[in-house]
Amino acid sequence: MVSKSYETFEHGADIGIRGYGKTLEEAFSNLIKALFSLIGEEVDFNKVAADQRVGIEVEADFLEELVVIFINKVLSLFALENIFFKEFKGKIWESDQRVRLEGTLLGEKYSPEKFGYGVEVKGATFTLAKVEKNGDLWVAQCVVDV
Repeated sequence: MVSKSYETFEHGADIGIRGYGKTLEEAFSNLIKALFSLIGEEVDFNKVAADQRVGIEVEADFLEELVVIFINKVLSLFALENIFFKEFKGKIWESDQRVRLEGTLLGEKYSPEKFGYGVEVKGATFTLAKVEKNGDLWVAQCVVDV
């Protein structure tokens, strides 16, 4: 059994992010934690408020593409809205041969005093992008350019 819900992993000059979950949606939500564990320093996600909400909708041809588009959209919203995201609440489903994600990102206004400065994440890549179910757990991952 996995004792944590997310992790990062080294990949050359870049860094991989991985989220685990009992559902596909939970794996994507935990992928956000992996991403923001890089952006902040030693983040305790239990202490990150969920008082800011931003809607998100993305679609792709397949799940691995959805991961990359999702993370890039989250990064764009972080830059535009200055919100340190901690979770995704919503749904992922197939529709007309496409995969759709729709829901809400939760977090709080970014404060360097609270979150510190981690690394600057430039974007998600298709390198090692993967979404699969291993036993009872979904795994969603990709490598981000830092």
